[in-house]
Amino acid sequence: MVGWTAVLGGIGGDGPGFPLVLGSSWWDRLWFRGEVETSNFAGSSDAVFFYIFWVSVFFFVVLMALMGYFAVRYRRMPGVAPERSPSHNTVLELTWSVVPTILMAVMFFWGLYAYIPMRVNPSDSEVINVTAQQWGWNWVYDNGASTLQTEVIADAAAPVFALPVNRPVKFIMSSKDVIHSMYIPAFRIKRDVFPNFFSTMWVEPTVVSHRWDEELKDFVPIAPGANDGYYLACAEYCGDQHSQMWARVIVLSDVDYRRWKDKQASTDGIPLDKLGELLFRSKGCVSCHSIDGSRGTGPSWKGSWGQTHRFADGGSAVVDENYIRESILEPAKHIVQGYPNQMVSYQGQLTDRELLALITFFRTLSDNPADAEAAKADAEKEMAEKASGAK
Repeated sequence: MVGWTAVLGGIGGDGPGFPLVLGSSWWDRLWFRGEVETSNFAGSSDAVFFYIFWVSVFFFVVLMALMGYFAVRYRRMPGVAPERSPSHNTVLELTWSVVPTILMAVMFFWGLYAYIPMRVNPSDSEVINVTAQQWGWNWVYDNGASTLQTEVIADAAAPVFALPVNRPVKFIMSSKDVIHSMYIPAFRIKRDVFPNFFSTMWVEPTVVSHRWDEELKDFVPIAPGANDGYYLACAEYCGDQHSQMWARVIVLSDVDYRRWKDKQASTDGIPLDKLGELLFRSKGCVSCHSIDGSRGTGPSWKGSWGQTHRFADGGSAVVDENYIRESILEPAKHIVQGYPNQMVSYQGQLTDRELLALITFFRTLSDNPADAEAAKADAEKEMAEKASGAK
């Protein structure tokens, strides 16, 4: 049988979908059988959902059938006087008052019973700080690391995050600009993310989706082709590229999770130009800036090195190291003509080496081959100096 995951293009699909369960058919789902709960909230959320769904289906069918029957049975007919309508019917009135009240009370208390645990996280939860901005996500783990893994979802670069299996994780979330909403359908969790305000939610993933391969430095599915992880989407309209504000969440064993997290925290072994490219994608630069010369929300990085940018206030500046650094840390100071003032500051979010890496990568995109080669040479020189210093 065709499962929900195949129907909705989720796990193993080609595009962004909503992986609800692993390995269960639509018939199993309709009758509460065979589902694999991907988080501690999946079972309780699904139970309430399907109770409401089937109550709604039952009464919709009954009411539509009765309406159709009464419309035919008591239709107006030539020569037949209409019957006088009764003023009331005690049994009928009690039935349509008491029965729905009982059903709605069950919905309320069952829903409340499922909802309250979602708001109170265990005291031993690992804390992950989530930052949302147009149009990307960033998670900072308890060791200060952020993911460097990215992939293409819906024609846009999206970060790939990891979570540990069978361990509670608390998300402390805030936005740099407008209201967003972090939604992981497979885990049955969603919470709005606000500027100037911290919102929280927590979850405990229960199904390992991948393992971390140290040699490949990448995630490898536990069952190839069967589970590509879980999609994270923004569920609150936030601007032009709202529909491309995706990420993928991978669930690892505790051992693999610690190894992956330690790997993300140490970037010293990555050359500056390569690290800059990773940061360009993982930190959300790619959401507004292109590297092929095409126009985006912000100026393209392609061929900009050494050029003169003219500003909305009439001033100008040559694009060099200081200009790029200032643009990253104080983006509102100088606005390039023809572009909106909407970039947020990365002050405090990047180390000095990460800033240097972004500048080095920017230089490699220069139209002047000498500048591009010099940038790569500088990256190689830094790695050589690190290697000689370690001996």
